[in-house]
Amino acid sequence: MSESDLLFDTWAWWEYLFGTDTGNSLRRRYLDDRKYRVHTSSISLGEISAKLASTGARDRIVPACGAIRRLSHLWDVNADIAQEAGLVREELRRSRETASLADAIILVTSRRAGARLVSGDPAFAAVPGVVTQ
Repeated sequence: MSESDLLFDTWAWWEYLFGTDTGNSLRRRYLDDRKYRVHTSSISLGEISAKLASTGARDRIVPACGAIRRLSHLWDVNADIAQEAGLVREELRRSRETASLADAIILVTSRRAGARLVSGDPAFAAVPGVVTQ
């Protein structure tokens, strides 16, 4: 796992996109520093889109997803990642019963990318190597 490779999960991107104190800290610490390579699972685009649509901010979907695409290397959810995620979800649920399949896909993707996962999601609280704010 590379110290310079990070995978932002949906939580991290949401914080960044809405300019929260945490999001601004993530931007300064990782996105503004060229020594880091940021990765994203494509499922995060779906989660961001769904959350924006459900809050009545449909007009923000394209700009938000465009920003993520510009600022990170996007990983598609392929058959291998999807298959492994089913097993990983069960591992995550041992410590957090609300862990979702999307959470597992994101974790598997971070492992495939050789990247540390940046997240404040409670689903990852017991996972070693996760970077929290």
